[in-house]
Amino acid sequence: MLRRTLLASLALAVPVLAASGTAQEPAKARLFTRTADGIVRAAIEIEMEGAWHIYHSDLGHPNAIGQPTTVTLPEGLQWSEVRFPEPKRHDQSSVAGPGTFILVHEHEVVLYVAGKLAEGASAEGLEIKLKGLVCEDLQGCIPFRRTLTSEGPGPDELFAAFPADLVATLGGGGASGEQESGLPAITIGQEAPREDEIEKGEADTTLYVRTEGSEVRAALEIEITPGWHLYHEELGPSTFGIPTTITLHGAGVTWEAPAWPEPEKFDQSDIEKGLYILGHEGTLVVYVRGTLAPGAVSPGNGTPEVWGEIAGQTCEKVCLDYRETFVSRGRGPDALWSAWEAQHARAGRTEAGASGAPEEEKSLLLFLLAAVAGGLFALVMPCTYPMIPITISFFTKQSERRGGSALSLSLAYGAGIVLIFVLIGVVFGSLIIPFATHPVTNLVIAIAFVYFALVLFGLVNLQPPAWLMNMAGSASTRGGFVGVFLMGATLVITSFTCTAPFVGSLLSFGASEGNLVRVALGMGVFGLTMAIPFVFLSLVPARIKAMPRSGEWMNTVKVFMGFVELAAALKFFSNSDLVWNWQLLSRELFLLLWGVIFVAAALFLFGVFTRGARPGPRRLVSAGLTLLLALWCFWGMSGRKLDFVMTAIAPNYSGGRLGWEWYTPGGTWPIVKDDYDAARARAAAEGKLLLVNFTGFT
Repeated sequence: MLRRTLLASLALAVPVLAASGTAQEPAKARLFTRTADGIVRAAIEIEMEGAWHIYHSDLGHPNAIGQPTTVTLPEGLQWSEVRFPEPKRHDQSSVAGPGTFILVHEHEVVLYVAGKLAEGASAEGLEIKLKGLVCEDLQGCIPFRRTLTSEGPGPDELFAAFPADLVATLGGGGASGEQESGLPAITIGQEAPREDEIEKGEADTTLYVRTEGSEVRAALEIEITPGWHLYHEELGPSTFGIPTTITLHGAGVTWEAPAWPEPEKFDQSDIEKGLYILGHEGTLVVYVRGTLAPGAVSPGNGTPEVWGEIAGQTCEKVCLDYRETFVSRGRGPDALWSAWEAQHARAGRTEAGASGAPEEEKSLLLFLLAAVAGGLFALVMPCTYPMIPITISFFTKQSERRGGSALSLSLAYGAGIVLIFVLIGVVFGSLIIPFATHPVTNLVIAIAFVYFALVLFGLVNLQPPAWLMNMAGSASTRGGFVGVFLMGATLVITSFTCTAPFVGSLLSFGASEGNLVRVALGMGVFGLTMAIPFVFLSLVPARIKAMPRSGEWMNTVKVFMGFVELAAALKFFSNSDLVWNWQLLSRELFLLLWGVIFVAAALFLFGVFTRGARPGPRRLVSAGLTLLLALWCFWGMSGRKLDFVMTAIAPNYSGGRLGWEWYTPGGTWPIVKDDYDAARARAAAEGKLLLVNFTGFT
């Protein structure tokens, strides 16, 4: 605090002494006022010489050193806020520390304020006081204090930009009969824009409005800084960006969707090969059609009161959020409206296609394809692997008891899986998902999978799980269908740890009325995708008797799946470790253990742990692929990038309490946890890209 005070004193007091002999004032201020309908509109014009500047009403950075510019208004009137224009940033890193900046105004600036006169009162003799500093980087700062009296109505162009919402906040009716401001007022009761409080990116939007009968036409001219681009209202195939939204307000006006020009494709191959995003660059015009309600009140020129907001993202090497509020600047030039009909016709065709039945069918098709993709993804996740040996073991016994024919049971098994997924997803999904993702559930499953692995290794002479096999055995005396149903239920519940995110998205559709049929279809397709491979697995035992040396082959599969279950157990234990923040199983240790497990599995397939005949070609190929998987795990353990599946499986933190941490040759990237603004500020300060990681636990 003492250091801050000394810095402020040196920065402010010393330059004042140095500049005390200045003969010519570096800043001049003038006040102009216009009065109409009991409202005083005041414009304060400040002109600064050369590189001199004044500070904004808010200094900006919390560590900035300076004195904000304040405006003192006379008592006896009801005043609006004082509207400053958009400030610029000046670096103060050398004075107040790295990253510090201060908000300033240079050259010429106009401040606007409106006041409401009491009945019978006059604006004559009105005095407004300014207080602040006027500064120059080399000459320092001198006090800037002025008492201003009105010099008359001033030039028309000065009041052409008067913010109409300032008058509206006082209950005024906008421009007077002489149209002093040239702008429509904002309707009382609406939220008026605050342009000085809105963050702007590298773009600027101007609104023009025309009225043709009951049709209101709005044209938004968006000028984008050269080299930058603004994203379209739809991003295309990419999800790495913020689409641009436009919202218009107008008393008694119903607005249609904006009609955008054709977007361009901007490459995002640095994120993913072949990826692109839709956007615009240069200057573009977006048209919006509105309908004026019968009897709606509008100013004398027939144009309703219109203002709006635009929000999106402007990007070059980095991206900046872009938000701006705007009010109508009049009718605009005729050339601006030349593309009105053509652009609306193109947008109308697009909108008709989007709302018709073919697009609904396309949407349903994409939804069902997503269900298939979710099912395929779940099949390659570790939580489904343990059911492979269990399924083979169960149907081997069923095939023996039925003389090699288990087709009816296999089909019933698949149908049961689909039916259970539909029932659980629609009826019990909201309860199953928290249960399946709970850390206690994951820990219990991890312990169970270790037990299953010991059974498959032959170290425990029990069939996994005993209660399920007992129930299935007793059910087989009544035809086996109850046992098959229980097998399907076991598969569904076990796999829910991996499928919960997809099921959760399906259930979100069921939250709105009329989407339960779509939920049932999605869950059915998802379940069918998972069921088909297991139906084929259930048919394998019936074919095994026709295969030579089937017993040895089955034992090899059984032992190998024991290694798979050990790896799966680590994944479920990792889920609990992440939620409870034990930090015992870091990414490096997890991948190391997986690598060791699959090296052992590869050595088993190579015949290192067994005596007898040499492994055949298929077993050797399987051993080689397993060894490659182990080496892939070791590669990732050293900090290298893995595929998206392994990246999702491995824990998301390094080091941990056991200290297992490896570094890439290029070092590590700084990580800012749970503070997006701080991360963005650091990335901008260091000139680096920002990677936002949304991480779930299970």
